[in-house]
Amino acid sequence: VVCDNTLQPNCRWYTGGGLYRPVTLIIKDKDYIFDVKITTASYQQGIIHVRAATPSQTKISVDIFDKEQRVYHGDIGEIAIPNFKLWDANTPHLYRAVLSTPNDQVEVIFGMRDIALDPTQGLLVNGQKVLLKGACIHNDNGVLGACSYKDAEYRRVRILKEQGFNALRMAHNPASRFLLEACDYYGMYVIDEAYDGWYIPKTYHDHSRHFFEHYQEDLLSMAKKDINHPSVIMYSIGNEVSETAEEKGIRLCQQLNDYLKSIDPTRVTTVGINVLLNVYYQLGIGVYKDRRAYNEIPLKEDKSYKEKKSGSAFFNSITNQLGGLFFFMSKGRRAERICERVAPAIDVLGLNYASSRYDNDVKKYPNRLMMGSETMVGDLPYNWERVKKYPQLLGDFVWAGWDYIGEACIGDWTYHSYQGLPLLAGQGMIDITGLPLAAMAYMQVVWGERKTPYICVRPMNHAHETPSTGAWQFTNAVQSYAWNGYEGKKAVIEVYADAYKVRLLRNNHIIGEKKIKSFKTIFNTTYRQGNLVAIALDKNHQEIARSELVSNGKQTLLSLKIDKNKLKNQELSYVEIEFTDENGLILPSIEQRVDVEIKGNSIRLLGFGSALCKTDEVFNQSYHSTYRGRALAVFASTGKSGKSTIIISKKGVESKNF
Repeated sequence: VVCDNTLQPNCRWYTGGGLYRPVTLIIKDKDYIFDVKITTASYQQGIIHVRAATPSQTKISVDIFDKEQRVYHGDIGEIAIPNFKLWDANTPHLYRAVLSTPNDQVEVIFGMRDIALDPTQGLLVNGQKVLLKGACIHNDNGVLGACSYKDAEYRRVRILKEQGFNALRMAHNPASRFLLEACDYYGMYVIDEAYDGWYIPKTYHDHSRHFFEHYQEDLLSMAKKDINHPSVIMYSIGNEVSETAEEKGIRLCQQLNDYLKSIDPTRVTTVGINVLLNVYYQLGIGVYKDRRAYNEIPLKEDKSYKEKKSGSAFFNSITNQLGGLFFFMSKGRRAERICERVAPAIDVLGLNYASSRYDNDVKKYPNRLMMGSETMVGDLPYNWERVKKYPQLLGDFVWAGWDYIGEACIGDWTYHSYQGLPLLAGQGMIDITGLPLAAMAYMQVVWGERKTPYICVRPMNHAHETPSTGAWQFTNAVQSYAWNGYEGKKAVIEVYADAYKVRLLRNNHIIGEKKIKSFKTIFNTTYRQGNLVAIALDKNHQEIARSELVSNGKQTLLSLKIDKNKLKNQELSYVEIEFTDENGLILPSIEQRVDVEIKGNSIRLLGFGSALCKTDEVFNQSYHSTYRGRALAVFASTGKSGKSTIIISKKGVESKNF
């Protein structure tokens, strides 16, 4: 198996290179079982349809298990499951089917569920209305790079689910099998996405150069991978495809939709349309243009080739300059005509950064189903109010649920004192170490899932600096009052709450009382050791709820959180490394080098890094600096049995062994 990644540039974001998903050689008898499909024929009666084939049409039997209990034995075909249990995001019940012939055996995990769309009710899962609280996520796994590991994908989905998301949009390529297995297990609705572009290049060597040769094979591969995963409810055939601004692209959109439906008629389809990008395309702005005939050779990494921003990269750049203005630019008549033409070609119109269209379009096009396929966290109050109000609007997918490598610093609040190489996007509601950020708590407040106020403080160790900001993140505040040593310095306190007002106290003295606007308010004060208390008030000035932050103690400790200390082959151990006080409070101002040493040969260091967006440190060395008091190390089994000791150390702080 060979992967040739020499044709560069071939993508507009980081994907890694080489074989970064597991490759398995399977050797079977010539009369093997293939093309296994398990679909729900009736969710009300618990009837499934099991299909499979063999080259010689050998009879196939099937056993179906609910956990360890066998609930069916017999032939494939239409099967009624006794005492059946349905799969959805709240109750992700899974079954195991074992298909057998004299020469082969195949095991498939599946769930019983039904998906339906209705413009008067919205998205129905097993007949029940569902609002999609969605996150867009990229392919990479942070300090592990692009590599997909089972433990990494399960950990990521688990954390996303714990934070309140019930849906993921894969940006912008088909999900790995491990990730889909995790979504099945934890209960997460998935939009699996095929492309970031069709026939118009976004970089010189991208897939557009061979799109028409491969698109049927691409879609078939995605559908065959996804067919038995109950988590996959929708296919996206493209992201920000400016091809939909022209007639050729509209025809292609219909062809892609029809071909995918012919392979898998059980799921609905969407496409993520950036209407403002399409308007630019029609005006000839930000369009990719080749200055010479395409040549399939690597481009030289020198000044002879200069690629101008176009397509999605152009939109990202212009959005950071326009700020909130672009929100209104998607409302125009030209943008409306673009949506009019593409909407009939798919089941659900995905709108990227075009929520300004919602109010008019639900009235003018009452049968059109839509969703916010890519949105900004700061717009969630506006968007979520409409998701709840309009049945045609299925949900909202924030960019991005989890931070990622590439599109460096586009969303980050970047301080100029960080001089390293731009590396991470800085757009995640959860950083690459798995730490939920203030923006994540804001989403929980807007969704109505966080009832107590959330208090956070902009970094005191950078109080003297003014950060450059991106359009995608609205804050860099930290849920911490552990800033001893910064007494008397300016402190900016943010409070998020679903309330009429917030009263803020420091050491039992009232700092101020402010009205909440869009679930948020800001207090400017100075830092004093002690505590902060935020009290949420209703219109009658009665207390609804309160929260507290306290300052740190005198000690500085190196603390570890280890998810497992016994590893089988292919398993990973995640170790969260934090500088804390004696009470376990993280000390966000400590950004210092930490070293890792391994004694023994049963494990190896797989990745080590922090969530800092700009750094000259790398993820495959045995040292890294913490960011906001925190770093993450990931260890893997070497396949050799035995015990190993890991020593994590910082000069002047007591080392930790495990």
